[in-house]
Amino acid sequence: MKTKCGKTTAVVAALVFGVAGWAFGQQPPPETIYVPVTFYDYHSDRSNPEFEQPHTSGVRRGMVDSTLDAQNKPQLGRSPMRNYGIAHWFRDWNTYMDGPYSRGKNKAPSYTPAPAIRTRCADATPRCDEWSSTVTLVEQVASVSHDTAFKNIVIRDSLPFTLTNTTTGMYQFSRRGNSGFFWIDGRGFGNEWVSEGSANHNFAFTMEMEFPFDAKSGMTFNFTGDDDVWVFIDNKLVLDIGGIHSEESASFQLSNVLPSSEMGKRHTLRVFYAERHSTGSNILIQTNIVAPPAGVGISTKDNTGTGGMVGTTINKSADTTITLYSVVRNEDGTVRQPNTEYDCNNVTWTVNGTVIGTGCSIQIRDSVARAEGVKIEVTYRDPDAGELKGSTNMNVRALPPVAVHIQRDSLPKPATTPPANRSDNIYFGVGEDEVRIYAVLRDKYGNFAGYADVKNRQSGDNNNWWATETARWVSVDTAVATVDPRSGRSTVVHKEMMGAGTQKELVVSYRACWARSSGSGDTCVTLYDTVSVGSRSQGNIAIGPNPFTPGPGGGSLAETIGDKGKNFYLNVLTEGGKRTNPNDARGVLIAVDAPSPLDGKGEGASKRYGKLVIYDAVGNVVRTEALYSADGARSSYGFVWDGKNANGRFVGPGTYLVRIIGKEAKSGGSSVTLQRKIGVKGAK
Repeated sequence: MKTKCGKTTAVVAALVFGVAGWAFGQQPPPETIYVPVTFYDYHSDRSNPEFEQPHTSGVRRGMVDSTLDAQNKPQLGRSPMRNYGIAHWFRDWNTYMDGPYSRGKNKAPSYTPAPAIRTRCADATPRCDEWSSTVTLVEQVASVSHDTAFKNIVIRDSLPFTLTNTTTGMYQFSRRGNSGFFWIDGRGFGNEWVSEGSANHNFAFTMEMEFPFDAKSGMTFNFTGDDDVWVFIDNKLVLDIGGIHSEESASFQLSNVLPSSEMGKRHTLRVFYAERHSTGSNILIQTNIVAPPAGVGISTKDNTGTGGMVGTTINKSADTTITLYSVVRNEDGTVRQPNTEYDCNNVTWTVNGTVIGTGCSIQIRDSVARAEGVKIEVTYRDPDAGELKGSTNMNVRALPPVAVHIQRDSLPKPATTPPANRSDNIYFGVGEDEVRIYAVLRDKYGNFAGYADVKNRQSGDNNNWWATETARWVSVDTAVATVDPRSGRSTVVHKEMMGAGTQKELVVSYRACWARSSGSGDTCVTLYDTVSVGSRSQGNIAIGPNPFTPGPGGGSLAETIGDKGKNFYLNVLTEGGKRTNPNDARGVLIAVDAPSPLDGKGEGASKRYGKLVIYDAVGNVVRTEALYSADGARSSYGFVWDGKNANGRFVGPGTYLVRIIGKEAKSGGSSVTLQRKIGVKGAK
């Protein structure tokens, strides 16, 4: 492409002033460029048969084929080394369904030795040597008990390559030694168990880098690191350092792997890297194949491209305004100057596809926290070259928490402002005796700020806050519900005897602290949340024992209420409001769990809550009785039927219908009708 000052002028200036390959008045190539990469994070707990496993250490060549498959992914070579699942190493487990070990197939290659999940070699049966075991394939496609052998989490990111030689255009990315290449610590599956030490890093991952370039003489690629690395030009293997090993080095000259006829043409550099075993992770890439492309970049500093260049992600806190600048580059990597070499009126900014403004810079403010959920795009309409585009994602971090909320699920819910009314009342469903719940933190915008545990949060951007203990849980009435454990980011709520048809309170508390900006000490506050716990069902009738055999002469009622009655209510009132000892009562318990408290008439133990009607099979009314409250329960009622009709005679065998008729006690309450069949056997 051309600049406004003209291509010829730039060349003359470079010759006259001899400025290391770029034109007078223009900025040199950027000190740092960001190359997009994709990570695939795997479990390191030995559930994957090819990561964090015993092995024969050392370089192994021929593990992958000399060409890539149709989707430009590595495929199995002539000399595998615990990599029969290579087709899955660089693919999303959630979408790749064609492989032999894909999601839902419960298959994986079987090797020996292969310690069980989270089992050290020294503790395995038989014992194995972590670093020099001879690995044997037992079965290439074997059945496994879990569907997560090759489960991965895909993380898209970028690596910063730093300019090391302005003459050759050599860029370098290096993470070695004490720092190590632990780029996804705390992400994906997190810092999991590893065989050789504590979970201080996230091991067991692969990385894929793809970079298009124009082939030129003098281009080189140098690599040093561990473990497996395979480099392809287009789909041809040009560097092979497979295996689990300590640092190894290899390099190639582009002119030695491409015929001269391919020079000047467009090609693609593809790098496939695997970190398969703790405890070290090292990488060094030096190359001038990677170079700043022509187009538009984004900077947080200015339009010169000398600093603040962003990669694939911008990080900011929810209440921070960030200014972004357009950086327009020529094909040789040099930077155009705004207003003199490109028109700022031709620069357009969009957020998630919506135009938000024009100009060489733009201010972005977004208070909704999300991880890489905001896509920012800048477009420059070049009069000669047409549209040039650049883009980045923005990760908006939540602020310190101002509220703790109780949720029935662990997933962060969308933000709301204010952050109130985001809690879940804990109601037991029909047949549900326990529920796991979570304490979720929210900031002043309603953003998910984490779980109520003891982890220190990331410092900076107003996020420097912490807690000294996990959330504490209390059930106000343990006859309705109990919690176990009493502390932690989550707990299990258990329904107790009074839990059906009854609502009480469940409370969670969490103490959060943060440093004062004045440096005069810390500020701490205890956050609380209270929800209802119990039952708010649609109504239910429970009958037991059922069926039953009534009447003397043909045998008495089959059972007393006894413990079966206690399973429904502690005490049940019978006819006329008279309390009956459940252990002495004979009959069948008709227990009612109403959707909400029913309107009652009368006082004390004789207070009636609607009526209970029993019909025979043809619809005749057999008996009508008042419904009485179970002792201490707000929405629980009961009646013990002795098997007699309205005339005091035992009914005959057959099917009867029990119908409950009442009205909700609350203002404007609806009528309530519940019904259920009950079976009566003939006399024995």
